[in-house]
Amino acid sequence: MGVATAGLGIGQQIASYQQAKANTAFRNAVAEQQYEYGLLQAQSSREYESQRSLLQNDIISQNAEIAAIAHAGEIYGANLRYMQEQEAAAQKRRESGIKLLESRGEIAAAGRVGNVVDTLLADLYRKDAAFDYANSRNLAFTMMQTQEAKRGAQAQYASRLASQQPYLQRTILDPIKPLQEASPSSLPYIIGGASSVLSGVSAGLSTASALKGLDPNFFDKPVPKPPVPKP
Repeated sequence: MGVATAGLGIGQQIASYQQAKANTAFRNAVAEQQYEYGLLQAQSSREYESQRSLLQNDIISQNAEIAAIAHAGEIYGANLRYMQEQEAAAQKRRESGIKLLESRGEIAAAGRVGNVVDTLLADLYRKDAAFDYANSRNLAFTMMQTQEAKRGAQAQYASRLASQQPYLQRTILDPIKPLQEASPSSLPYIIGGASSVLSGVSAGLSTASALKGLDPNFFDKPVPKPPVPKP
């Protein structure tokens, strides 16, 4: 009985030690698997951030090209309108000059002399100068409007460029590598086994001592019959 008790205790300690080792190995394997999964997630997130940044850079480049084309078209339109106004003003000035020459010729052909001729010529020159002043002033206003249109086109160009900003990638860190659990020490289980041996020895001694106090013929004696109850 002592040997059986000691053997059973030792077997239990060995089984407990093996189970503890298996549990530790399982937890380490789970932690390593979670770490590897975290690495994959971090790599995937960094790739996503990189692709998103490249896409935004492409959008910015395309937006800049479109803004440059629109800006060039607006500047060209403003310059074209000013050139048209210049041409129109020059045409009016030529027509006014021709009319002045014709009027002078008519005055000269009329055969007038003296102050009358001078007065008529002065009135012609005054009217021509007034027309030239008004024509030049209108052209100056047109030039100012053209400059304002160019400044507006420049502001619109800057606004179009600023409408798209570079994408700031998020910083993705790798997960922290887990610490592996150390294998459980066998010392507590050895002590437990030794304790089982002592318990077995103690149980054997107690059983032997109890057996010594028994009657040697105890097992050979007949079993007494129970008394018959009286009616």
